[in-house]
Amino acid sequence: MTAPAAVPLRLSEASALALEYPSLLRVIAALAASDLGRERVLALVPLADAMALAERRAAYDEARRLLGAPGRGALSGSKPGGGPLVPSFEAPLRPLLLRAAGAPPGLTGRDVVAIADLLEATAALVERIATADPACPALAARAALPDTQPLRRLVRKTLDRRGEVREDASPELARLRGVIRKQRDTLYDELQGLVQTHRELLSEETVPMREGRLVLMLQAGARGRVAGLVHGRSSTGKSFYFEPLTVVEGNNRLQQAWEDEESEKRRLLAELADAMRAELPAIQAHAAFLGAMDLVQASLRFAERTDAVLPELLREPRLRLLRARHPLLVGELASLREEALGQAGHRGAVVPLDLELEPARRALVITGPNAGGKTVALKTAGLLTAMALAGLPVPAGVDSAVPLLDTLVATVGDEQDLLSDRSTFSGRLLRLKEAWDEAGPRSFVLLDELGSGTDPEEGAALAGALLEGLVRRGAMVLLTTHLGRVAGEAMEMPGAFCAAMEFDPRTGEPRYRLLPGPPGGSEALALARRLGLARELVTSAEARLGAEGRDYRRLLAEVERLRQDLARRLADADAQARGAQSERERLERERADLEAERRTVAQRQKRELEAFRGRVRSELHGVAEKIKAEMEAGRRRGVAEAATAALFADAPPPPAMTAAEDDDGPLVVGGRVRHRALGWEGVLEKLERGRAEVTVGGKRLRARADELAGVGGAATPRAARAPRPTPRTPDTPEVPLELMLIGERTEPALDRLDVYLDDALRSGREEVRVVHGHGSGRLRQAVRDHLRGHAAVASFRAGEEGEGGNGATVVRLRG
Repeated sequence: MTAPAAVPLRLSEASALALEYPSLLRVIAALAASDLGRERVLALVPLADAMALAERRAAYDEARRLLGAPGRGALSGSKPGGGPLVPSFEAPLRPLLLRAAGAPPGLTGRDVVAIADLLEATAALVERIATADPACPALAARAALPDTQPLRRLVRKTLDRRGEVREDASPELARLRGVIRKQRDTLYDELQGLVQTHRELLSEETVPMREGRLVLMLQAGARGRVAGLVHGRSSTGKSFYFEPLTVVEGNNRLQQAWEDEESEKRRLLAELADAMRAELPAIQAHAAFLGAMDLVQASLRFAERTDAVLPELLREPRLRLLRARHPLLVGELASLREEALGQAGHRGAVVPLDLELEPARRALVITGPNAGGKTVALKTAGLLTAMALAGLPVPAGVDSAVPLLDTLVATVGDEQDLLSDRSTFSGRLLRLKEAWDEAGPRSFVLLDELGSGTDPEEGAALAGALLEGLVRRGAMVLLTTHLGRVAGEAMEMPGAFCAAMEFDPRTGEPRYRLLPGPPGGSEALALARRLGLARELVTSAEARLGAEGRDYRRLLAEVERLRQDLARRLADADAQARGAQSERERLERERADLEAERRTVAQRQKRELEAFRGRVRSELHGVAEKIKAEMEAGRRRGVAEAATAALFADAPPPPAMTAAEDDDGPLVVGGRVRHRALGWEGVLEKLERGRAEVTVGGKRLRARADELAGVGGAATPRAARAPRPTPRTPDTPEVPLELMLIGERTEPALDRLDVYLDDALRSGREEVRVVHGHGSGRLRQAVRDHLRGHAAVASFRAGEEGEGGNGATVVRLRG
């Protein structure tokens, strides 16, 4: 079952031409390695199909990884990429495929070798994809091709690199070659003998070939003196090509052998042609794969030359172009444009464009001076959007993003058509009708010089109505205009905003930067002055402008000055914010490094302590035997201290403590204590004259008081704790009605339960719920056994149906 065809973006031919999309494809096609790749590039259409577009982008990303890109030179064939994906094919491959399918004049040996080269290239590429690490699943899906190794082996066995049939292509051909060599040698010997015998009759002593027969050069005056056949006169007319009768039969045998050889060659070529036709579907599949991969490779070469990236694709109507450049203006492509389009165009640096549309501000009206870059900004946004939706990289920053669209409509320049009797304005109206008909939530409409070409008042009214309607329909809109009324309406229209192309207010020179804000002036008179229009003409025009016009221009200049001042202040604020952020990040890194070092030291000391404990356990038996012997011998004084000192002589220092751990509390009977050296914790049961008894895990241990430190303040043992109900005050913390213990181990869960019941009692709760879950039932049983002996618990019961059932226990606290 074949996959459904990808849904193309609705992009009319007129819109594509307005954005110069076909010209861009011709430039990229010049980077292809084969005519099949050039065909694929020129036929590339933008898509409205998210899944198909994701497949194109995945293939691009995997091919870039396969080639070792990014980085200039990565596609030149050097390591680590391992050479280009598709080698260069200077001769066109498409005619060969047509001849392989039966088109006249049929395949020659050179044609067959070229097709075999195609199959060798695709086989190598399939192997490269199959062994890629990490894997390339998108390319692997494309590389599922029929095996052509038997056909390639047959071609290499039959033909040499020039397309000539090899001498050993078949046993019969090898035999005929042997016959020809033997017969030719025999004839040469015979003719050399005749040369020696009749040297005075010959004009040359050579043995030339004439019409497939070995002959002698007989002088014109010697004709008839030796029996033989004449095969024509030399160019000077002084000699004849002469075949003596004694070698006629030998020449006949040689010529027959040659004819048999040619017949065998034709038979072998015919077999190869038949084999090619039999494998035609496989050959066509490999050719399609090569063309597709050549398209991807050309895209990568374009990206390498222009620092282009695949922008993020968004499902919401949001366009974000950062540091964007029009690819037909990028200086690095000048020579390529000259090759593909016949003219190099712009060779200098390009001022990058920053432009953003979002759902709340989806319509942008661009104003500014003539020749200030408005149309270039519009074309850049439209062309880069079309490129991204075709799966091509765009010359922009890595944070750029383009929305998935159904429709892209663009009108740029003069729509006049004399053959169709269509004026400039009527042509623009037809394009505006297209924009209106296609507008929707997934459409992008780009209109250049909206409202021009007719009366300014009527043009502005029509432009404002169209802009409002497009915004209402949810379309993204980018338009340029010289009409201040249109820009003014955009500033007050929800969903629309203005930007102006920057210019120098003193000189009127354009700076080609797009600045959001109030509309700018057209600066037509400033442009006329720069282009050298007569001074008296410009002066007269300025006088006709009137006071209102001059005031308007001064106001725009002042606004521009204020805007530039604000931009500088914002840039300074951004720089300070970045500096502060950098400092915060530095401090955070230092804090993280210190914390990691603390954890490392603590873990190392903990490991050392564990190792020490292991050694003590292993030595304990021997020490116990020694103590027993000392006691039996009557030496009891200091035995225990000496044994302890021996056991802990090489004890490691205690682990690094946090600030909270390092602040040892007092020793309180009934409270928890920690052994400073060994690290164990327990409950202090008795403290007399510097000696302490501590309960640890149900066992009672003795230690010196100075070896212990209080932990977390005083607390009575669990079984002896008494309820401490206190009336709730505004400062008493709120305690939740429920304690969640599901998934916890029994001992930690019971510890948490104690703390929770104490807090609930202090906060004035009368009833709480403990959620332990069903599980194996061990935790539930442990909780309920614990509650039976708890001094703070008046009663408890299993939860009812709405309270968690038997997976929860409802506890009534003592008041």
